[in-house]
Amino acid sequence: MSAPPDLDSAALVSVVSSAFGLDVDSVTFLPTGTAHAYRAQGPAGRFFLKVMPDSPYGARVTARALAEVPLLRALRASGVLPRVPMPLPTLDGGWMAALGGLHVFAYAWIEGAAVGDGWDAARPDLAGLLGRLHGATDELMRAVPVLPMPPEDFGLPFEGGLRAAIDALPHLPPDARPEQRALRDVLAPHLDTVARVLERTVTLAAALRQRTAPQVVCHTDAHGGNVMRDAAGLLWLIDWETARLAPPEHDLWMLGPHLPTLLPAYEYGLGRPYTPDADRLRYYVLRRPLEDLEEDVRWLLHDHPAPQVAAHSLEIIARYVLPALHRAEADAEATASRDHEA
Repeated sequence: MSAPPDLDSAALVSVVSSAFGLDVDSVTFLPTGTAHAYRAQGPAGRFFLKVMPDSPYGARVTARALAEVPLLRALRASGVLPRVPMPLPTLDGGWMAALGGLHVFAYAWIEGAAVGDGWDAARPDLAGLLGRLHGATDELMRAVPVLPMPPEDFGLPFEGGLRAAIDALPHLPPDARPEQRALRDVLAPHLDTVARVLERTVTLAAALRQRTAPQVVCHTDAHGGNVMRDAAGLLWLIDWETARLAPPEHDLWMLGPHLPTLLPAYEYGLGRPYTPDADRLRYYVLRRPLEDLEEDVRWLLHDHPAPQVAAHSLEIIARYVLPALHRAEADAEATASRDHEA
């Protein structure tokens, strides 16, 4: 979840009205996701807003949000997955509006909620939706030749930054910023685990680069926070900003040890049998918490976040990312059990 930024609500209302032509009179901060999120409402109804920060991280996520738009439109227009967010254009035909150095995106409001504690119950339906998505790869790539993220190559773009942080944090200078010192203190007891999981991931990546793998359109982030259930009980998939061409396991690993029992639902949506690859499942389970950690570390070390945002990021690392790293090796083996072997 994100922490509220220091943002003028009246200015945001004004931008939504003037740039998107939406008659709204209030905005409410929503502590969800990694971007700053708001509900805007007024005579025109309710709308969902994403506000990207003015920082190197903000520039990256803004570029991904712009690249996400054609994919969302194609998913809805084709009927492959109609229950995805609907981006709203600006009056000048663009997809974002400026608010100082910030960038604002607007979407139709979805009447639903993240599945949260209902994640286990949602998995069978999610497996079918992932199968439909993967099975429609050719159709989608004709409509959207470029996805928000480049195709999977089993590279580890976060490796250098993570290694540099592991090396640098114990030796911060006396004038280090408070959030840098706090990050050092939070990570210090866990650096051996980080290094061990990273080395195993690097070894797996090197082996997987030597093998061929199918490439399908993957959401890559279909966890419980990005899966919503509406009032009719139907699932929605949101936050497609990291969609890419990748092996099916890039999505399937999130089904966890339940994958063997969920495979028939996935294959029904896919339209053909599929045997998940155990090493690819292991790789994605191990890689995810490393990616999350590097993103947060880079943000705290180099992006000069506001104090309340930095504190929130540190809490996320301590409460979620580090426990996931400590579980990663056991989770990888449970997800890639013998039931998945070809």
